[in-house]
Order: sequence, then C-alpha cells, then structure tokens
Amino acid sequence: MGLDKWIKPEGTVKKTEKKEEARSTKKPKTQPIKKKSENKSINLTKFVLICSKPKCKYKKTIMKKELSEKDRICPRCKNEMKVK
Repeated sequence: MGLDKWIKPEGTVKKTEKKEEARSTKKPKTQPIKKKSENKSINLTKFVLICSKPKCKYKKTIMKKELSEKDRICPRCKNEMKVK
C-alpha cells in the first residue's frame, strides 16, 4: 500500500478551508448578546409540593409563576399535594 492516497497535491483546497473562507466573508451579527441571568424571568417562584398521603411521601420542587391543577396532583398515588 502506498502513501499516495494520503498525500494530496498542494493545488487542491480542502472543503473545510472553503467553508471557513465563506464564513469569514459573512457580516457579523450586530444583535446584543444577552446574559443567561437576563433570560430568566424574575417572577418565578419556588414551590415545594409534598404528597398528603403518609404512605406515599412524594416530594417535588417546581419553579413557576403559578401552579396549575396538574402540578398539584401526585404522579404516584393521584392525590392532591400540599404546597409548602
């Protein structure tokens, strides 16, 4: 097996080099970059939900603006959970 298949002539340009040249010619975006802390909503509250059945003892923590009825139902035993 020869090394000819690994050695390419200098005249050929790789595909990745062409892509890099195309990317460099594009105009940069002028949109301001937002920080991750700005993306999060300030109005989120932390809810700790505990199942009301003593045998179940299921707990979950949710960060939401408001709790829905679906959130208040225990996924294990289907009873209503208490908000702590």
